[in-house]
Amino acid sequence: MIIKNECTNPPWGLEAHVRRSIGWMSPVDLDGIAWVRLKDEIEEVDAIIPKSRKPPEDEKVSITGLYLSQDTIRPAEIILCAGNLYRGIPRLYWYTPASTLNICYTLAHEVGHHLIATRGYVFEKTESYSDDEIEEEFCNRYAFVVTKRMLKRYYYRFGDWLLRDLAGWHYVFGCTSWKQGKFEEASQCFFTAFHLDRNREDALYWYRRAKDRTTG
Repeated sequence: MIIKNECTNPPWGLEAHVRRSIGWMSPVDLDGIAWVRLKDEIEEVDAIIPKSRKPPEDEKVSITGLYLSQDTIRPAEIILCAGNLYRGIPRLYWYTPASTLNICYTLAHEVGHHLIATRGYVFEKTESYSDDEIEEEFCNRYAFVVTKRMLKRYYYRFGDWLLRDLAGWHYVFGCTSWKQGKFEEASQCFFTAFHLDRNREDALYWYRRAKDRTTG
C-alpha cells in the first residue's frame, strides 16, 4: 500500500502516524487497497467522489476519511483528511501516540468498508447490512478492535489518556459557550470532544442539542 501525501502543509509526523497505523492491521485485510491518499480538506476530493457518496455540506466538517471502492477507472483507495483528523489536537501533541490512535481509528474504519465491499463482511460471513447505519456500526467495531489491540502497550495507553484529557477540556469549553448563549461555538466544542473520545456520548448529546439551538 502506497501513501500519497498530497497535503500542502501536512501536520508534523502525519505520514509516520499513517505507517504505524497500517502496521496494526492484517495485510490480508488491506489487500486490494492501492494507496492511502492524504488531503488537507474534504472539499479537495469532491471531484472524484461518486455522487452517491457525496456528503451533505454541513457534514463535511465531521468527515475524517473516505473509502472509494475499485471501479473501471481506478483501484480501491482510502482518503484521509488531515484537517479534520487533527481537529482539537494541539501541535504539542502531533508527535505523540494520541495522533497515531486517532488516525488509526479512522483508517481502520475505512478498511472495514473495504472488507464489506470486497468479501461481503467484516467479521463473520453471516453478517447482513440492511442499511448504511448498520454498515457504519460494523466498521466502527472493526476500528475498535484494532485500537483496543494497540492499547495493550503502555505507549498507546498514554496516547489514549491524552485524547480523553483533550476531550474533557473541549467539553468544558462547550459548556462555557452554552452558558453564554454561543450555541454554534458550543456545538463545535462538543463535537470536537466526541471526535477525540468516542465514548463521550454526553458530548454527542449536547452537540445535537446545541445544533438544534442554532437551526431552531
